[in-house]
Amino acid sequence: MSRESERRAAREEQRTADQASAATEKPGDKRTTPVEFLGEVRSELRKVAWPGRKEVASYTAVVLIVSTILTLLVWGMDYVIRNAVINTLG
Repeated sequence: MSRESERRAAREEQRTADQASAATEKPGDKRTTPVEFLGEVRSELRKVAWPGRKEVASYTAVVLIVSTILTLLVWGMDYVIRNAVINTLG
């Protein structure tokens, strides 16, 4: 078993333990302090699978290309419809 899969298994065990303890608590039992809240936020952010630089660059390129294509499509439809209305109504 690789080190990464061991870490993943440990995180999954911790997550299921946290869910089990959260299920037994009532929502209004305990009020968290701002320090506890920030600690929980930090621990949740550690669980996020952040994308790498290459992934972000490729996603950005895809968004820019698709946005450009859709902008040109809407502009073209607007141009055709505008000219059709102007020519029809004089």
